[in-house]
Amino acid sequence: IDEAPDENKRQIACRNKMIFLIGVNVGLRASDLTSLKWSFFYNEDRTFKDFYTLMPKKTRTQKKFVKIFLNQTAKKSIENYVNDYPVEDLNDYLFKSRKGDSCITEVSLGRIIKDTAKEAGIDKNICSHSLRKTWAYKVWHDAQDKSKALVMLQQCLNHSDSITTMRYI
Repeated sequence: IDEAPDENKRQIACRNKMIFLIGVNVGLRASDLTSLKWSFFYNEDRTFKDFYTLMPKKTRTQKKFVKIFLNQTAKKSIENYVNDYPVEDLNDYLFKSRKGDSCITEVSLGRIIKDTAKEAGIDKNICSHSLRKTWAYKVWHDAQDKSKALVMLQQCLNHSDSITTMRYI
């Protein structure tokens, strides 16, 4: 961010930081992460909602819903971004494309994550799904009761068995 050559590049770098921080702290699939809108998190008076209920794209046919909670890290990343770049319309996407009023694509998200990992010197196969996997790993790793965390993660990740979840994390 500090090395951005102009204000436009700085805003993109700040957006990308927010993508990463929300991605590793919320645990959404790329398709759902890219389509988040400000109204998912903010009330009309611009205070944070306690949670947001989302129907993930991948499970829409099953009519499954998930509750999204923001931890302090995710909230702080949003607050920092909004302090520098105020939100005009709560119906706008968090991660707006530079082309028009749509959100960034999943392909763009993947490219952002890969490029950022490369810039950071991470020589691993990193992709947009790595954000979701990192969230799951952090939840499991930080849990006092690993068995309980495993069951909760299995449900959150919509896995059919705990062996799949353990391989995932």
